[in-house]
Amino acid sequence: MINPQDDHQLGDFIKGRLLFIEDYCRKHGLDKDKAMEDLKREALRIADDPEKQDFLENRLFSGVILASSHLPDWVDKVFLEAMTIALKGPGAALYTTTSKMPCITFEAGRFNAHRQAESVFRVYFQGKRPEDWLKKTFITIYRSCYGDAAADRFRVEEVSPKKFNVIVDNQGLEKASRTDCSTGVGYLYGAMEKLGAPDPVVTHERCGAVPGAGNRPCVFEVSWK
Repeated sequence: MINPQDDHQLGDFIKGRLLFIEDYCRKHGLDKDKAMEDLKREALRIADDPEKQDFLENRLFSGVILASSHLPDWVDKVFLEAMTIALKGPGAALYTTTSKMPCITFEAGRFNAHRQAESVFRVYFQGKRPEDWLKKTFITIYRSCYGDAAADRFRVEEVSPKKFNVIVDNQGLEKASRTDCSTGVGYLYGAMEKLGAPDPVVTHERCGAVPGAGNRPCVFEVSWK
């Protein structure tokens, strides 16, 4: 049974995924309606659970998802993988460990950072320096997106000027996956772009979602010139 208490993922992210698909199809000359049909088919296949499939069918693809609503953690995980297959085909890379090698999920995260910086989280970007945003502001956005429990296991360390580690412990969350982490790489990269950081680089070599990682948290290394 799906527990409403596990609904932590901000609906605005799914809204952003849908807008990203529209934008991607327009830029690459793809049929948006076909991409959405492929997305739905793949999402239902990946979910592989009658209750989750029912949720996707009747809430995500047939209902109305408000930007302010919250969804189960697993929804975006399924959505991201299905989106990659719908836009790039089977076998396309689901994740990346560096902003220097973008993939669909990276670009989806980057797109959402740009979009949210100009809409729902505009107040958290305006007038902020990259270092201040990372040290003081990003936690507020993260809490809004994933809830208090996840935010309590989140921290940022300043390694040196213009170099930071964003440390995320997402153990036990259904959303945790290398695909989801790839959107984190994209989001941080896009945020640095919007904040005016010169030549930003985001890497994610230390990932807690890698099989056998144990209780190791994820570390996103963010730097710029």
